[in-house]
Amino acid sequence: MALFKLSLLIVSLLILPVGDGTSRARVSKTSSGIDQAKPFINVDGQDLRAKMAAAIRLAHSSSSSPYWTAYTFDVRPGVAVDMDTRNFDGRSNVYGDTVVSIGTSNGVTVETRSLGIFFLRESGSDAITRVEVYNLDRKREYSGYPVYWLGRGGNQESLSLLQELIQSSQTNRISEHLVIAIALHDDPRVATVLKDYVRGNAPGRVRSTAVFWLGQIGGEQPFLADLVRNQNESVEVRKEAAFAIGAGKEPGAMPILKSLYGSANNREIKDQIIFAASVNEDKKDAVDFLISAAQNDSDHEVRKQAIFWLGQMAGQRAMEALGHTVDDSDAETEVQKQAVFAISQRNRNEAVPALIRIARTHPKAAVRKQALFWLGQTDDERALELFKEILAK
Repeated sequence: MALFKLSLLIVSLLILPVGDGTSRARVSKTSSGIDQAKPFINVDGQDLRAKMAAAIRLAHSSSSSPYWTAYTFDVRPGVAVDMDTRNFDGRSNVYGDTVVSIGTSNGVTVETRSLGIFFLRESGSDAITRVEVYNLDRKREYSGYPVYWLGRGGNQESLSLLQELIQSSQTNRISEHLVIAIALHDDPRVATVLKDYVRGNAPGRVRSTAVFWLGQIGGEQPFLADLVRNQNESVEVRKEAAFAIGAGKEPGAMPILKSLYGSANNREIKDQIIFAASVNEDKKDAVDFLISAAQNDSDHEVRKQAIFWLGQMAGQRAMEALGHTVDDSDAETEVQKQAVFAISQRNRNEAVPALIRIARTHPKAAVRKQALFWLGQTDDERALELFKEILAK
């Protein structure tokens, strides 16, 4: 399913919900506590640019291999990037090559406050071929290349340097990672920088990455909603803005998504708003919205998407809505089959009895067949008894 595949890419970059009173585990020490497989080569200089130039000179005189230049910065609270997942009971996903995790470690919400921005450079030309944000507490070999360590970069000089590198970058991958690095800075200017990329003529992934992070930073819901409504904007940016609203941690996202859904006349945008609602923290309003879309939207493909994401959400009300769709005599067969699939994705103790009921009693053969198919995937004794009963007739 196209939207499901898209979700695997997009949902992967979320920020930890660290609010007042929430316990935190800093998955870091300090920049002076770096513990690596090989020691970094410390570089002195008056400021970040001077250190970068000195590092390049040292690399020329010391080795003919590629090399890293790297520095740390003031990290935004509430993010867990490139963390050690041992004893972690949340989820880890990948956005580009940047791993960001959501959850807890030994019962405590995690965050990484000691991150470094690493630039892999070619020997000779010194061209940047990779940009990575790494957790400084994790041991790694850095591909066996030397790392010239520049210490801590101030926000102003770091943001300025990263913006200049985006302007000169020749690849989308590097540009995207540079935008992520900007967004991870704990600085009030970050939102302005990201909005400038959205408004400008930056490459597509730069713009969409900036849009996503505006949702995570907070305070930008009106800006993002205007992007979703803007029919002159690219569909991809509009979809990213819708997701950013839903995936953000600010209250009030669901009323905005409902309003946007009501005025949307593009199926892709409506599908994305449905997906954004499914990942929002306001689960009660999200379920209400998805049930309404699943039952009332005039586009049966949109209803199918609402049913699919409803099936991924926990809660008795979601299960009841799926059952209602299956039993609705006015519903199209394909929509009912989609609801059967969504039921099959639920907890086994919910799904198996519901599928058995559908397989026994549904008036449509195609829907009964769908229920039997998913029962066959469960390896459940109750399903086996049903099959034995059917085959014995």
